[in-house]
Amino acid sequence: MCEKLTDELEEERCLRLETEKRLHEVILESEISTSQMQALQEQFARMEETVRNLLQNQGTLGQSSGATADVLKARQGKVSEEAAACKETAADINVATDQYSNSASSTVEQERTVHLLERLRTLEVSKW
Repeated sequence: MCEKLTDELEEERCLRLETEKRLHEVILESEISTSQMQALQEQFARMEETVRNLLQNQGTLGQSSGATADVLKARQGKVSEEAAACKETAADINVATDQYSNSASSTVEQERTVHLLERLRTLEVSKW
């Protein structure tokens, strides 16, 4: 009977050692999993911050592209106005040239006026 009790005691001791060993392994796995979870949470927080920054930058780009479109429209309007003014000036110059050529009294004065009109046309063209 004593021998049987000794065998049972030895068996229980081995089981206890195995259980303690397994408990130690589980604790180690738990610590590793906890550290991995913390690393994943930190990585997720960084990714959230990156997404927030990207969304903010995208909003800024959208606003600036709208402002750029407005600036382009305003510029195009000004260019159209200037083009119309230049066409009107060119038409006035042509009318004046025709009138002058019809009613010119001297060739010297006519040459001088033509020269001045050519200079005026050159200035109008260089304005562009």
